[in-house]
Amino acid sequence: MALPRIADLTAGEWQEHARFPGIYMKGLLTSADNPLASVNVVQVPHGGNIGRHRHTQQLETIWVIKGNAILILDQTEVPIRDGQIIAIPIGLEHALRNEGQALVELLTFFTPPLT
Repeated sequence: MALPRIADLTAGEWQEHARFPGIYMKGLLTSADNPLASVNVVQVPHGGNIGRHRHTQQLETIWVIKGNAILILDQTEVPIRDGQIIAIPIGLEHALRNEGQALVELLTFFTPPLT
């Protein structure tokens, strides 16, 4: 019987995002842990911006753990806040910016997992 993988949000090193300078993330679960999904925790500081992008093979689900931000879905700006969960369809262009004074922290789920 396989043992479960337990990920700890407080453990591990923060890595700067390869495509979005100033945005930091930790990989919590990968395809090696779960063949159906990957999970990351992401920090967006005051003034931080995750630029426009799309995932051509993954549905992205975002759980806002902490803070308030503006989520741009295609051309529509949507305010989001802690406690909300957003499902972004495969292929939809999206971006996020932190216009608040506090850090924004997100838990992101990708199905199927990012490689």
